[in-house]
Amino acid sequence: MTDQGVIEAETMPAVPLCYALVPSPEHDLESHPENAARFDLVEPAMEELPLGVAERLDAGEAPDDAILRVHLSSYLHALEAACLQGPAYVDMAPTYVTQASLGSARRAAGGTLAVVDHVLGGKSRAGFALVRPPGHHATATRAMGFCLLNNIAIAARHAQDSGLQRVMIVDFDVHHGNGTQDIFESDGDVLYVSTHQYGIYPGTGAMSDVGLGAGEGMTVNIPLHPHTGDEAFKRIVHAVILPLGIRFEPDLILMSTGFDAHWRDPLGQLQLTCSGYHMLTRTVAHLASEKCGGRIIAVLEGGYDPEAVRGCVTAVALALAGLPAPPDPLGGGGYLEPDVDPLIERLRQLHGL
Repeated sequence: MTDQGVIEAETMPAVPLCYALVPSPEHDLESHPENAARFDLVEPAMEELPLGVAERLDAGEAPDDAILRVHLSSYLHALEAACLQGPAYVDMAPTYVTQASLGSARRAAGGTLAVVDHVLGGKSRAGFALVRPPGHHATATRAMGFCLLNNIAIAARHAQDSGLQRVMIVDFDVHHGNGTQDIFESDGDVLYVSTHQYGIYPGTGAMSDVGLGAGEGMTVNIPLHPHTGDEAFKRIVHAVILPLGIRFEPDLILMSTGFDAHWRDPLGQLQLTCSGYHMLTRTVAHLASEKCGGRIIAVLEGGYDPEAVRGCVTAVALALAGLPAPPDPLGGGGYLEPDVDPLIERLRQLHGL
């Protein structure tokens, strides 16, 4: 073997995919949709992946300096005080806390950071942060929508602190990631793209919201009608999301991967399938291969049907690892999909595509 061959062998990732699993059983309210039981089938799904595909990472708490790159110290103090009085509701979503919730949120953010460091260190080509509580509704100053700390925003800022400049965030949750948008709406180095069912919680995500100041054009909202499914998403990702990414040329792609856009989820009315999530992930992963050395990380957000979460976790993990889609265990929703051609045309005109 040549010296160059040795170098290439030594720098190849040991496994295609790394992941962190933070189920946070201590952050739990049994009657609430975002409860610990929604994660019951996540660990079995990851353990059933083919041998050698995925490596599980240890997940400690995110350090204060990483959290404070996104959230105000006054918010952290207020959240700590609220947790000490838990169990309690902290907003009208309703978002709850227990006395252990701040530690859970810190570990969710910490697990996400562990995945970022592993991928940026070249030890895996892709990563999956399977963490709760979720994050994309949390703003710099408040908890919202079941979210306490904004895991993906903390990850993006950490990646920038690690030497990357341009981060693309693609949000496939059924709900608009208002917190992520708020945090980055004036940042010209973060492209935020959200597909979401329009008109449901949190009531944000209008197509006309495109960012502010230096970030104008860096927010791309794609509001969808109920029953939008695999075929419409495929058209949107190829006609809008890929051209946006090609033009932006990111150094890293992060995906807010909410499985509540699956047709079985009780909180939404979109109809992605497990196979649809595999297709979306593989398509965005190809963009990462073309533009940023394959660096792509999925971060779990919503998803409240345990069987759908399990099937989607498997599909996304295999897609991130570059493996084919498995047979879909749950099939499709069966509704006729709306025509998205007018939406695509408006988006392409609005964003100069």
